[in-house]
Amino acid sequence: MTVVRVVGSAYRRPGARMLIEEGGRCVGLVSGGCLEADLAERARAVIESGRPAFVTYDARTDEDLVFGLGSGCEGTIEVLIERIPERTDGGHLALAARCLAGREALALATVFRSEGTERLGARCWALAGGTSGADVANEALAAELGRAAAAALSGVRHRFVTAAAAGEAVEALVEVLLPPPELFVLGAGSDADPVVRLAVRLGFDVTVADHRPALVRNERFPGAHRVVTCAPGRLLETVDLDPESAVLVMSHSYAHDLGALRQLAGRHRGYLGVLGPRRRTERMLDELAREGVALSPEQRARLHAPVGLDIGAETPEEIAVSALAEICAVLAGRTGGMLRDRDAPIHGQDA
Repeated sequence: MTVVRVVGSAYRRPGARMLIEEGGRCVGLVSGGCLEADLAERARAVIESGRPAFVTYDARTDEDLVFGLGSGCEGTIEVLIERIPERTDGGHLALAARCLAGREALALATVFRSEGTERLGARCWALAGGTSGADVANEALAAELGRAAAAALSGVRHRFVTAAAAGEAVEALVEVLLPPPELFVLGAGSDADPVVRLAVRLGFDVTVADHRPALVRNERFPGAHRVVTCAPGRLLETVDLDPESAVLVMSHSYAHDLGALRQLAGRHRGYLGVLGPRRRTERMLDELAREGVALSPEQRARLHAPVGLDIGAETPEEIAVSALAEICAVLAGRTGGMLRDRDAPIHGQDA
């Protein structure tokens, strides 16, 4: 099931998904837990009949007695419930899995309301390379939804469209499914363990690189996607480092951290953080400047050193929380301040 539209406040945003197995086991959440039991009941009927269902939860009343759930979110949540199709090609789920594995963005337009014969859950899709497809029966609608999906690849991540053609009218959620963000942890010391474990839980595609073969073992970082030995000064030759990714320099070796900065400073456009005291990093930057590698004010502003949000972190686990919270904030274009001080909506605005 998929959250297809939210009006007002809600725990999850459009595109949130949950899988409910026939035996009742749930994977994922579409709310903070207040809707899941009711949705599980509704899912049983969908599993048995195979017919998709569309349900609206309205929590905007003062009494907040929606279905007796008392969610208190003061918003309206619309959910599309579907049975996973029994298709030899795996359908859109297999396509999404292939795109995520290949680190390719995928745009999906999903019909969640229809005023004609078009079925709920019909989809059009578009890939960044120009490939597209659809299982929408109405060809004119498919063309219109396909254009909306293709346009979304370079625009707003979630939006809603109304399409009408050949006597049919539908509403669809257009969403872009992006590959997991990449995090490169340059340093495999003991304090890298909580960073990697938490990053994996947060959905990062983690690479751990270090110059010490004794530390670079897969069993030390079981959740990491890649664990590699990287000789000093050969980072860019060893690791396929996306310039938009997040990089955390934490080898605790001045020479090796300096070597990483020498290769990345001024080139890396994503998050670049250096663990350690401010004075240590300033010393590195001074040394690089003497070598002719001076950072512009914009480049210096993108460098995060010391790493992390100011939460008073002391232990390796607390430092991991601090660092990863800052990384998440930077990748989301946020400052990492307290939500109570934010004037804008918590999740931003969907188009």
